[in-house]
Amino acid sequence: MRLRLFLLKRTLTSVPILFGVILILFLIFSYMGAQEVYSTKIPIVSDSFFSSVISYFKFVFNIFSGHWGYLSLPPGIQGYTGSVVFWVSVDFPMTFEMVLFSIAVALVISFPLGRYLGTHYHGTISTLLRNLVSLGFAMPAYMTGFILLTIFGKGVIQGNPLAVFPTSGFISYNALGLFPPKWLLSNGNLISSPTHMIVFDALIHDNLPIAWNALIHLVLPVATLVISITGILTFMLQSGYADNMGLEYVRNARSKGLSEKDVILHHVKRNAVLPELASSTIMIAYLLSNIVMVEYVFTYPGAGTLLIDTIAQHQYYPTSVIIFLFAVIMIVSSIIVDIIYFAKNPLVRN
Repeated sequence: MRLRLFLLKRTLTSVPILFGVILILFLIFSYMGAQEVYSTKIPIVSDSFFSSVISYFKFVFNIFSGHWGYLSLPPGIQGYTGSVVFWVSVDFPMTFEMVLFSIAVALVISFPLGRYLGTHYHGTISTLLRNLVSLGFAMPAYMTGFILLTIFGKGVIQGNPLAVFPTSGFISYNALGLFPPKWLLSNGNLISSPTHMIVFDALIHDNLPIAWNALIHLVLPVATLVISITGILTFMLQSGYADNMGLEYVRNARSKGLSEKDVILHHVKRNAVLPELASSTIMIAYLLSNIVMVEYVFTYPGAGTLLIDTIAQHQYYPTSVIIFLFAVIMIVSSIIVDIIYFAKNPLVRN
């Protein structure tokens, strides 16, 4: 099967999933209450089946056409206000930036760690490392975040020499000076451009102090996510290496006089890593579920914080839009993983 045909087939099979997600969101939020639903422009399910179907397709049209409504709050209440499209375009890149750093760090740690645990299954060091990874994976992300915040967060414990990292936000106001740069302001709000990812935007504008300050704000949230997802990656890789170490082709490679290092790097590595790639969608789903609470713990202005605020403020229509976008990200990520696996594994292409 050719790659283009596989991509087309994989994309088409994802379409019913998207419509199913929209249907679930429509049914849930349409029954949340007529007054709240009306204020957020979600079509109401009536007693008539035909009218309900029409309402559902109106909802589908609004989702795909970008008619996502507005966020509004009572006077005196602080929170998101304005176009949902605007806040999604601003907050999702902020979350994407955190995800990029988290995945990069997790991969750097997990690949050598998973290889070591898979090839040295027994031993005191292996047992200790396996228990530490299991602890990080088993602990809820919000609990890990609170622990890191307490130990390493500035001002949480007075006199703590380890408290060197900011505990909230995405940048310190004192790092901006009296006159913040134009690329970091939009209608009086701190919104970076052009990518809305402040570390990358600061590097694009050659502003290293702001890039460093924003990177420091990412340390604790990223560390929390890394601890959470490293367990999944490490155990998948450990399983792949451990399953292959006793196979016949490995014994044949050893019988030819190859060193253990060459056997692992040139024979076992590909066969151990490739099958686990197909399961990496689990890691992506776990990451997306954790990022909501991580952003909330560290008051980080991303998609997770936006989702929690819309739920707390009974903004049902924006809530459904954000959940739908998370589903789209999950589906697209799954398709990308499947394409990579298809391209790298000749057995699947036959």
